[in-house]
Amino acid sequence: MSVPVLNRLTAEISRSSEYFNIKELQAQTGQSASNFASVILKEVVDNALDACESAGVAPEVTMEVAAGDGTLSISVADNGKGLPPEVIQRILDFQVRVSDKLLYRSPSRGAQGNALKTVLGLPFALGSITPVVIDSLGVKNTIRARTDPLGEVRVDHRRENSPVVQGTRVMVEIPERGQQFAPGYWAQGFTAFNPHALVKIRRFKNPSQENEQANFSAGQFSKTEDLNQKGNCFQPTVTFPGEWRKFLPTDLTSAHWYTADSMERLIYAHILDGGRGGKDFTLREFIKQFRGLSPNAKAKAICNLFPSISRLSDFAGRPGAAADLLAAMQKAAPAPKPEVMGFVGEVHFREVLDGLYGVKRYWYKRLAMELDGVPYVIEAAVAETQRGGDVYHGVNFSPTFDDPLSNTVIPGPKFRGFSLRSFLNNAHCDPYGDERGYGIQTAVVFHLISPGMEFLDRGKTRLKLPGPVAEMVGAALWSVTKTIYQEEERRRRDAARQEKQDREREREQNRESYTLKEAVFEVLPEALDKATGGGQYPVSARTLYYQVRPLIQEYTSKELDYNYFSQDLLVQYQQENGPIGNLYYDPRGVLYEPHTGKSVPLGTREVEQYVFPDWVYDKILFVEKKGLWPVLEVARLAERYDMAVIASEGFATEAARRVLEKADRERDYRLFVLHDADPAGYNIARTLREETRRMPGYHVEVLDLGLKLKDALDMGLQTEEFTRQNALPEALELSDMEKKYFVGRQVSRKSWVCQRVELNAMSAPQLVEFIERKLAEAGATAKVLPPEGVVIDEAKDSYTELIEQLAEDKLMAMLRIPEMVKLAAKEAGNADLSDLYDLLAERLSDNPPESWRDLVVSDVEALASGALRKVQWEDILKKELS
Repeated sequence: MSVPVLNRLTAEISRSSEYFNIKELQAQTGQSASNFASVILKEVVDNALDACESAGVAPEVTMEVAAGDGTLSISVADNGKGLPPEVIQRILDFQVRVSDKLLYRSPSRGAQGNALKTVLGLPFALGSITPVVIDSLGVKNTIRARTDPLGEVRVDHRRENSPVVQGTRVMVEIPERGQQFAPGYWAQGFTAFNPHALVKIRRFKNPSQENEQANFSAGQFSKTEDLNQKGNCFQPTVTFPGEWRKFLPTDLTSAHWYTADSMERLIYAHILDGGRGGKDFTLREFIKQFRGLSPNAKAKAICNLFPSISRLSDFAGRPGAAADLLAAMQKAAPAPKPEVMGFVGEVHFREVLDGLYGVKRYWYKRLAMELDGVPYVIEAAVAETQRGGDVYHGVNFSPTFDDPLSNTVIPGPKFRGFSLRSFLNNAHCDPYGDERGYGIQTAVVFHLISPGMEFLDRGKTRLKLPGPVAEMVGAALWSVTKTIYQEEERRRRDAARQEKQDREREREQNRESYTLKEAVFEVLPEALDKATGGGQYPVSARTLYYQVRPLIQEYTSKELDYNYFSQDLLVQYQQENGPIGNLYYDPRGVLYEPHTGKSVPLGTREVEQYVFPDWVYDKILFVEKKGLWPVLEVARLAERYDMAVIASEGFATEAARRVLEKADRERDYRLFVLHDADPAGYNIARTLREETRRMPGYHVEVLDLGLKLKDALDMGLQTEEFTRQNALPEALELSDMEKKYFVGRQVSRKSWVCQRVELNAMSAPQLVEFIERKLAEAGATAKVLPPEGVVIDEAKDSYTELIEQLAEDKLMAMLRIPEMVKLAAKEAGNADLSDLYDLLAERLSDNPPESWRDLVVSDVEALASGALRKVQWEDILKKELS
């Protein structure tokens, strides 16, 4: 009896179906399915405006949106040249992208390269069977695009006469359910960034529809709307063409706006078009299409540099030729100034915001720069309004779906923003993001123009800006927000001052009801959590004391003594509540080596006998408080920065200074000191650098990392009083503020009550971040990496040692014959270490806790294991036995 056999069919699934799949369309557009109605409207209006500008006419764009019976209809009409039949036919080829924006670098709207294809696929992806209609040049194109169960694209395209003879009208219908759609906002946005355009919008719904399933967040739909009534018709504020100018789709682009890769793609697109029956451009014709290179003399001079290339097809099979051509073109013509791109302008933004919200006060700033030949223009406007407001963000004269700077750090003089909305929120100017409490309302417009946009997603919605451009964005935004920011900060300070006074009065009334012990026990859990970073770090009794001290002020005005806290209250607390597992008391001073686990007590004899290890560390950090070492140990700062740590007893001992002197004399180490913000700490930093009566002739280059008084106050650390019974060292150099705190108030002939801030006032996370920031400012973050010869020699030694050891283990396990080990190692051969050094440098760039030696050993282990797998063990055995 025969067994039935399945003959499998090998099927090919078309990638064209990606235009009809919700997940893929979300990736292409950068938007969720709930925003697909906005995607349709934006992409079609962008194309409409470009079409009008290419035709040299002032744009007139009419948007009609109808909601009803569970469907949402979107129609956009323009007065451009119209969409030719051959272009529509090419759009229906879903195997390729059809766009005149995809390859050219210019400050043009949109750069998706497949906008109309996504518009054709979106209805089917959302479940609609209604065709898309494109009226143009007297032809009505009814297009129903879909996929079959195998993903093959099927297109029904019907043509008939249409009354639309000027411009283009696109009509799309999708299901209404789930769409988050704000057509009024989009109309306002396109108006804001296009002062030359007449924008009309009509919104209406089926009167029988009682409950809308979609969320139309920019105004309710009415039965009918007059297209010319205020709020539905936005008039242009400039004359075009004429008094106002922007970069047009028909303008020549600049070679300076291209990279070698983008230039090569453009050339090969021309080659591909020529292979399909298009024109094979001569090199001179191609060069003359770029700004500043139209004169015959310039084009001819560049052509002479490439005698073997007469047409673009000659670039095929010549790697690097496109990059050479780009360099020659960039050299022959200067980079265009930012002004060539145009801008919207102060007056238009104000008129738009005034018409929408009523302007009470208004600020505008425009900044421009050129970076590596690529121009950038930033426009920012903020209005204090009479009735509400919104944020309009645009790129290249087109509103964007979301904040285009959502992944950009925007620096400012008072704060940083991590997006446009974040910056506005920090500046108290976000219309929806800040509770100001005094009734001010704002509206904001932000516009970025450049041909060199780098996007972070396929939908081209999120930008990656170079650092200098992000700084310019911050400067422009600060210019238009600083007045409101300063007013609000002043109001908040006044409110906080009043609240503090009220709280102080209430606190004084309740303070005396708590004993000191009750107050400490009440705040200890919160202080422990803060001091340890939620249990991430250990904490010394002294650091815990500094976290407890300000918290108890809510409960008592009594002063808390450290000895009473550490020796009495902490003991009682643990007796009642169990031991505090990550609590430790200050140890004695020690030098800790990274990577080796070795610690050296700082005695004179030990220092004299100490030998600095080769290539283990190149930095030494002297920390005034040795009780902070467990925090540094858990954070692995020594290993991460290849840095030895000297944890001292609060003063610069002779032994510690001998270590630094020896390190400075024998090795090229960088030396640092971390100390309290008090006279003793400053004096430690001085005596580590300079000679004293006890150590005449001593001089070592030690970089002071602080803690400085200004740093402490800027961080909001609490000061404490202390009594100074000695005069300040004459050699100390103090600022006026430091003198004020450290000189203090004289209370007797030899006593002064002063203020200071100790390192322990920082929580463990603060301390770690402070040290890392100071090391970065000092340029001391690099890992130890010896010369290549040292690395290779050690790798070779390690490799040989490992080969022999692994071979011995293997042979001993088989036959227990040690004599066979060397023969196997010889057959394994030498290691290929040609790429080792470069790989090592790359792996050390992100400061791993491993040293270079650790990483070399890891790599060599892999090499040795691989080499031994190739050894012919049986041949070795036979040879030895014979």
